[in-house]
Amino acid sequence: MSYDAVLPKLAFLGPVGTYTHQAAYDRFGTSVEYCEQKTITDVFNAVSSDAPLALIPQENSTYGAVIETNDLLRLPMTGKDIFVVGETTLSIQHCLLVRRGVQLQQIENVLSHEQALGQCRNFISTNIPAASVVKMPSTSAAAQALLLPPTENRDPFKCAAICSSIVATIFNGLEVLREGIQDAEANFTRFYILSTTLAFEHVPPPKDASPKRALVRLSSSGMAAPGDMHSAPTITQLLIALKLSAIRIDRRPSSYLVPFHDVYLVELQQDLKDGDTEKSLHQAIKPQWISEVKAGLDRVKEIGGEAILLGVW
Repeated sequence: MSYDAVLPKLAFLGPVGTYTHQAAYDRFGTSVEYCEQKTITDVFNAVSSDAPLALIPQENSTYGAVIETNDLLRLPMTGKDIFVVGETTLSIQHCLLVRRGVQLQQIENVLSHEQALGQCRNFISTNIPAASVVKMPSTSAAAQALLLPPTENRDPFKCAAICSSIVATIFNGLEVLREGIQDAEANFTRFYILSTTLAFEHVPPPKDASPKRALVRLSSSGMAAPGDMHSAPTITQLLIALKLSAIRIDRRPSSYLVPFHDVYLVELQQDLKDGDTEKSLHQAIKPQWISEVKAGLDRVKEIGGEAILLGVW
């Protein structure tokens, strides 16, 4: 790449030093220009012709799905203007970060993203049970808050942040008080790569050969009244009509103003066939996999369901 080449912009959950930033750099390196955003929703909304790529956390191996991400995936613009075009996974090792000199017994508030707080519940309840947990937009933002002047509601010298240990090298005046405080030693977060098109040329291939994936949004008709929902197809009927292997299903309330009308975010995986290997499946022609998925969505629509392709990779 020449030095005068214009790099595509990638939006990520900032500030610098978040796990999202680390995951993005591990996958994209110096091939993109990084644009930090304050919240996951801000990252999602930043995806545009100006910033055609983004990375958002999707699930953690110990704390589960990221609800904010799933709520964004149910929006009408997903599958129309924004698509999932890849994924990447990062090992998460949390530390307890404080202002230099602060001791464990002084901590009254623990700040972090709700996922990190949930992943360290046992450490908090065992070591600082009287401390209040404070949700922040990101782990790195929690660390930054420790450097702010004291206020009537918060004294940074009585606070700690849960984040990556690398943050202590980014922000002066902070130090690591405890390392490896996550509840599970094997703690991983998976991230979705977003783009403005289904196939974006600047998305590098995964490090390991893996089967083709797709993400679809399924639901029954949103126009049915609550008393008529029994006549709408069930999720079981929608999956049977799909005729593809579902490896993950998340359920969220739909955007329709119908009580208890849900949408299902279904992740699909291409099946191995006779003669296929994991490597050859990964190298299969993408249009063939897209055609299989779209045929499944057509079958869902034929029985009265709603089906939207949100991404393929």
